[in-house]
Amino acid sequence: MTNPEEDHKRLLQEFDVLLSGDTLRIPEDIGTWLGRAMLLYGVPFNYLVPDEAMLPTEAIRFFSLDPGWLKCLLEGACSVGRRGSTDEVLDEHLRNNFLDLAGDNAKQVRAGQKGELHWPLTGFLLRSAIVEGWQGLEMKAAGVDANGNEIDPLEPLRLDRLGPDIMLCIFNGKVTSIEIKQPPEGLHFGASAVGPVNQYQKISLRRLHPPEQAGDQVPAEAIGATDVPMRDGVQRVIDVHQLALQMQTELNRVAAIDGTPNGRFTSAEFGVQMVESPGKAVFKSKS
Repeated sequence: MTNPEEDHKRLLQEFDVLLSGDTLRIPEDIGTWLGRAMLLYGVPFNYLVPDEAMLPTEAIRFFSLDPGWLKCLLEGACSVGRRGSTDEVLDEHLRNNFLDLAGDNAKQVRAGQKGELHWPLTGFLLRSAIVEGWQGLEMKAAGVDANGNEIDPLEPLRLDRLGPDIMLCIFNGKVTSIEIKQPPEGLHFGASAVGPVNQYQKISLRRLHPPEQAGDQVPAEAIGATDVPMRDGVQRVIDVHQLALQMQTELNRVAAIDGTPNGRFTSAEFGVQMVESPGKAVFKSKS
């Protein structure tokens, strides 16, 4: 009769020989799967956010990935389908290497090539109408490495929409700030909504003179906000003529059209004032 304890030791010794000779390799598809698992692909959303109150609407939540939690996740996933004692011994031998094996492949999921991970891996969950409204949102993160050196930009490992208004982002390092921008092709005519429904303002106007300052915003304290007039009895239809007169008055008050208080305001000047650049918001992590 064989001794189970001796068989166990023998198998471990055999795996030591195989690994030292670099002949035992993880299949490529398994390595890719482990890398995706490390980036939380396939993890149910209610495991990430067990209570909806933890991620209310119009909120951003920063997080860091716990290596211990990830190790348990990978061990549990790899334990499925064991066929005998040999598989258990192999799992035992590789147990402390799960993070390394998965980490080698985590960068490959997005970047297409293997590379080093810079712990702690951090990221954020964003729940907002802008995720649903702008399909091409751009995310840029800045952070620090283990030595406290600034990294800008921080390499993204995963940028995914988990639902119509929820986005998950994971970065290779410690995030200190996040910059979220509308799609760069999103130039449009627009104004800022204020107060009741159908009430809008142009918060700032652009200087057209002198030439070296053209395009710069006129200081808010110089002109204030310009209310956008609506046609009488018609909802959400701007009185363009009246709006143009208001803009002309405000700009001429600071000689921002042609350097005089009587600058000519045509459709070209109106178009310059109405164009809105893609919006941008910056969030800073408190940790």
